[in-house]
Amino acid sequence: MNRDHWQTLNPLLDRALDLPAESRQQWLAELSSSSPELAAELASLLSLEAAAASSGFLSGAVGVGPVDVSLAGLELGAYRLERSLGQGGMGSVWLASRADGRFEGRAAVKILNLAVTTGAGRERFRREGSVLARLAHPGIARLLDAGVGPLGQPYLVLEYVDGVPIDAFARDCRLSIPERLRLVLQVLDAVAHAHANLVVHRDLKPSNILVTSGGAVKLLDFGIAKLLDQEAEGEHAALTLEGGRALTPQYAAPEQVRGEPPTTATDVYAVGVLLYLLLSGRHPTAEGCRTPAETIRAVLEVEPASLGLGDLGTVVAKALRKDRAERYQTAAALADDLERHLRQEPVSARPHSVGYRLGKFARRNRGALAAGLLVTAGLLGATGFSLRQMREAGLQRDAAVRERQRADAQVEFQNVLLSEVGDRPMTMREVLDAGREVVEQQPGIDGRVRVALLLQLAASYGQLHDTRIQGSLLASAESLAVAGGTREQLAEIGCQAADNLRLDGRYKEAWRRLEAAEALGRATAPRDPGAEVACLVVHANLASEAGSIAGRGAADALRAARRGLGIMDSLGQTRDMAYIDLLTGLGWALDREGRPREAVAAYARAIAAMDSSGRRGMLAWSVLRHDLAVTLVGLGETAEAEPILRAALAGAERSDPSGRIPWQPVIHYAEAALIQGHADSALKYFGMVVAQAEQDSSLFWEGRGLFGLARSQVMLGRLPEARRAKARLERIIARYPKVRNTDDVVPDGRTLDGWLALAAGDAEGARTAFLDALRSNGYYEGKRKERLRPVVVLAAESSLLAGRPREALALARQARAIAAVDSLADWRSGAVGEADLIEGRALLVIGDSAAARRSVAHARAALRAGAGPGHPRTLQAEALAAAFER
Repeated sequence: MNRDHWQTLNPLLDRALDLPAESRQQWLAELSSSSPELAAELASLLSLEAAAASSGFLSGAVGVGPVDVSLAGLELGAYRLERSLGQGGMGSVWLASRADGRFEGRAAVKILNLAVTTGAGRERFRREGSVLARLAHPGIARLLDAGVGPLGQPYLVLEYVDGVPIDAFARDCRLSIPERLRLVLQVLDAVAHAHANLVVHRDLKPSNILVTSGGAVKLLDFGIAKLLDQEAEGEHAALTLEGGRALTPQYAAPEQVRGEPPTTATDVYAVGVLLYLLLSGRHPTAEGCRTPAETIRAVLEVEPASLGLGDLGTVVAKALRKDRAERYQTAAALADDLERHLRQEPVSARPHSVGYRLGKFARRNRGALAAGLLVTAGLLGATGFSLRQMREAGLQRDAAVRERQRADAQVEFQNVLLSEVGDRPMTMREVLDAGREVVEQQPGIDGRVRVALLLQLAASYGQLHDTRIQGSLLASAESLAVAGGTREQLAEIGCQAADNLRLDGRYKEAWRRLEAAEALGRATAPRDPGAEVACLVVHANLASEAGSIAGRGAADALRAARRGLGIMDSLGQTRDMAYIDLLTGLGWALDREGRPREAVAAYARAIAAMDSSGRRGMLAWSVLRHDLAVTLVGLGETAEAEPILRAALAGAERSDPSGRIPWQPVIHYAEAALIQGHADSALKYFGMVVAQAEQDSSLFWEGRGLFGLARSQVMLGRLPEARRAKARLERIIARYPKVRNTDDVVPDGRTLDGWLALAAGDAEGARTAFLDALRSNGYYEGKRKERLRPVVVLAAESSLLAGRPREALALARQARAIAAVDSLADWRSGAVGEADLIEGRALLVIGDSAAARRSVAHARAALRAGAGPGHPRTLQAEALAAAFER
């Protein structure tokens, strides 16, 4: 059946499906008298639809095949279908290419079958799109677009993955065990991202996990994924049932086949099955099962045979526990143990004891076991309790005692502090100063307790960026710990001292101190998990901020954060501040590795954890929201970021009565305000940075503040003041070139020349200045591209005003390529929108009005979302789009 003939049949089929069964037969009879061939084809299609509905089309009914409709050549949105890639119960998947000429590349287009365009089918298809829209990870096939085709069929445009199933890849490439584990670690990284966005896949299996020729893993098919924060009881029960029927029994967790709600541990089980299969070549429970019923019964009853791989086998066994409470609770925890194994370090998983295994055997064989056998089993369990297990129990007891001492220390400190402070309102600094006096002068506090309190206070002063007092407290703590011989506290003190050095920008010293503290921690027995986690927090932050100094980077930061999260998960301490700090460190690392969407998800998890544990409104909560907003600015979503940054700045202002505010919240809010066109607010806070930097004799921050101050003055029309600020900046750069080494912009005198020329109406002079700034800062050698993107935009703007539309077009497209960090940025980034707007204006000058219209429409949508409806660029795009409509 060709496409034209299907277009004839489609409205007739819709009419027939809308009629009651009795009326439908009469209508078909009438149609048969005038068009017998059409009536016969419709009757056949209706018969197929009825067969599919009665046999459960979502599970792929045998004998009910799809209608052979060739859709090759059909255009859906910006894509043209080329050839079929596969057919399933829900729909077909087609290879497609861009049809609008704007970009090259291929995609996979998933089209919902007409036979399932009923309410439930459409809802499940819509849900797959909404799930994918929440996910942005290199290990998950991205959602590129969505819509409804000319035949009324919903479709999703997905990233096309040219790969093979993970088990086939491992087999064909003859991968070693470590290589197979590294593939699974990629899977877990993608699964952890989905879980961070409150999405459980629920159908992880080899056919849904492809590996490219370069060894990159891609997860597919979120068609039955469940949003953890969605679906109240009963509201979507039918959809859940449909999802259940679509599950693959061999990879379903016990709770799934029992019909219980899925959790993150459900996906952990599926990865455990995959691990077992990759390591042994056989299924852990389904070997020899001939029917789905036998497979499901085995999932519930059959214990996997031991792999005989030591700790690795223990890790897999824990992932496959029948009771999900005994499994790894998160993908990160499982990944941490696999990484420990690869590093030949001890894993957190422990094999079930003899007593446990005998108990399970007894429960499965109650009728056949006599009471005497049960007694014997108990005796065997007792005698099997080895010396190693006794040592482990002792270590766990000691760790519990230490944790209790920490808790007691905090309670004692709070009680004494409350009695000293009274009930008057106090700022955070006043509370800390009073607490410091209590700890340093209150008699009778145990040495270990005093050290713990000093560490707690030092960390809080670190939040205020008061490294002087933080360093003094750490020195006192170190003296006490040395006198008391508490080596595990010395390790934690050393790590926090490294963080103190990081906050001061003394990165080389920070790395040396951290490495020494980590070595001391490894040599200390028993190891204190709390101290280890504290060091991992510092390691993640230092590696994110200054990893290159020690030959490390974002990947090292990610490992540290994930290892710490794994430890906390295994201890069940997911509401502690250390857990939140690790999530924050994970966000930092992801952002610096060029994965900002995942960073946003990590920050969102950390904020949710603070909210749920009663920490909302704390300074740390404000700092965390500040970090989230900085990432949003990088994504071009400044309309959302600016008010968050303003609130974080207000929190910082309230925390210190002296009026001294940490540099970062001031400078980041000022930059966001400038981007949003709020030059008066930007001027105020850039001026504050300059004044504070002069007082502190900090050339770095004085230069950074002057660069922002000059741009704010230009925007306000105060050009003589801007020229004076520029001259001061150039003198500072000559004395201290490191002023250029900032995270977000590149302070530069030639850039300010361009701003001044543009404000004076000298478009050619502005163009020359901006291009010189790009050249002198290494842009054309591939350096600092992200930080120089605003200069590229200004160069494009001035080139267009100088009558060079083709040069403006090329520069605008370069700026767009830098800003479009992922497919979501295409529609949510103000930075993408401003580049598209200049592109559209340049195309209009060149004479390509059709392409200009498309660019402007795209710019308007992206600017509305990213910069907000009132932004000057958005208003410009609205006006231009309205002109096209006229």
